[in-house]
Amino acid sequence: MGTLALHGIKPDIVVNNAGIIRRNDSIDFTEDDWDDVMDLNLKALFFLSQAVARQWILDGRPGKIINIASMLSFQGGIRVPSYTASKTGVLGLTRIGACEWAKHGINVNAIAPGYMATDNTEAS
Repeated sequence: MGTLALHGIKPDIVVNNAGIIRRNDSIDFTEDDWDDVMDLNLKALFFLSQAVARQWILDGRPGKIINIASMLSFQGGIRVPSYTASKTGVLGLTRIGACEWAKHGINVNAIAPGYMATDNTEAS
């Protein structure tokens, strides 16, 4: 994924809201669909958070990170194995970020919204 160039931008807060979903029965789910969801929902969230936290620590500045998880992190869901796994992973990354970066004044939290009517929730 490479390093994030902030180009002089000094954010005080980051909201990790990007996400995609793929639907198929778990028994038929493809590796490509798995990787697409994990790359955006989990990998991008981690490396963006890491880059911004690293800059805040170097600058001696506090900051806030808000991650968007999902109620499916707790409920499981149907036909969305990679989405459920990625959003459960978001909770884990939120916890480790909160534990490791609190000493630097970086606050990391997640919210886990329930169902919302969006392009991601349309039947396919």
